[in-house]
Order: sequence, then structure tokens, then C-alpha cells
Amino acid sequence: MKNEQSETADFTLNNTPPAEVPSSRGRRGKRRSAPTPSSGGPLRFFLSKAESNGVPLLEQEVGSEPEAMLESLKTGRSYFVISEWKGSADLSKKVPQIKKECVTARKVS
Repeated sequence: MKNEQSETADFTLNNTPPAEVPSSRGRRGKRRSAPTPSSGGPLRFFLSKAESNGVPLLEQEVGSEPEAMLESLKTGRSYFVISEWKGSADLSKKVPQIKKECVTARKVS
């Protein structure tokens, strides 16, 4: 009973409402899935060469990230995720802008 009186006394003396306790459900980060390029272009996955010595050397392309992860686990090599872009100039406005364009996958025959 004494605690209840002291809380109300603080409220009337300060003439301000008590501070709100922040919610325990604070802002949580969004779970991310596999990285994708900002414009939705295709990603390509490569296994590294065994003797790369810190320099990225691509050896074998695989079809998907899970497949690349599995091969990486089996062989002990790292894998690379590659997206291909090229620069383009937008001259339609007074100030030219350089933009990036995703290069679509070319089928190798």
C-alpha cells in the first residue's frame, strides 16, 4: 500500500504522467533469405580452385546455392556467388546519370 501512494505522489508532484515502459517486442531484424541482386538478375554459383592462395579463381559452375554449399562441404573449397552488371548512361535529363543494368544469363552452346 505504501508503494502505491509513493507512485501517485510522484505523479502529482511532477504533474507529468509516468514514463511508459518500452515494449519487450522491440524492433526485430527481418530474416534474410539468399542474397539476390537489387533488380532481380540471375545469380551464378562457382566453386573455387583448390590452390587459389587467396586469389578468387573460379573452377566449376554449379546450378544452385544449395548445390554449391554441398560441394563446398564435401571438398573443403569455398564457393562464389556472382551477379553480372554493366554500366549504362541515362542522358534523358539535364544531368546525365550512370546506372547499372543487370546482364541476363547467356546460354552457352
